[in-house]
Amino acid sequence: MADSQHLFDAPPHPFLTFMKRDFTGRPSIVASRTIKPVKYYLIDFDLSKEYPPGAPRLEEPPWGGDKTVPEHLLPDAPPCDPFPVDVYCLGNCIRQHFLDGCIYAKAKRGFDFMRELIDDMTNSDPKKRPQMSEANSRLKIIIEGLSDWKLRSPIIEVDQRTKVTNLIGHWATQLIRKARRIPAIPKS
Repeated sequence: MADSQHLFDAPPHPFLTFMKRDFTGRPSIVASRTIKPVKYYLIDFDLSKEYPPGAPRLEEPPWGGDKTVPEHLLPDAPPCDPFPVDVYCLGNCIRQHFLDGCIYAKAKRGFDFMRELIDDMTNSDPKKRPQMSEANSRLKIIIEGLSDWKLRSPIIEVDQRTKVTNLIGHWATQLIRKARRIPAIPKS
């Protein structure tokens, strides 16, 4: 869940984001996420459990929304460690929404720099998947190796044609932000 209310003149509708919550028109954007970072909240911990240190962490599959988890596809699947399953689910979500696309989202250009990490996170062998902390560290290293221009690039769907005027507007905004020393990724 995201708290993005400071980006708009009025709160947008939660589903019809092109409308104000009260349906009185379109919300106007008053700030960007780069200038005023959005706070994200992790919610819905219905399936979460706390495991005492050193205790076995085995759960009966299936649980959660991702039905492609390799551990769950086995006939009469035995109990498995939920932490590698979480790594798989996050990697698969990123793969579907940014790298390869799915029925809910089209693939985006320019995210191939994450392919190796995402392939490791979605490895069919749970023992070969990185732990979440390792995946996070690797992503930080990958991002540090990207140029400022790459980080400022627009997010464009693979088969989307973009108007030159939109690209000019995007890069003009990015040049102004660069001149003002506003980082491409906001520091939280």
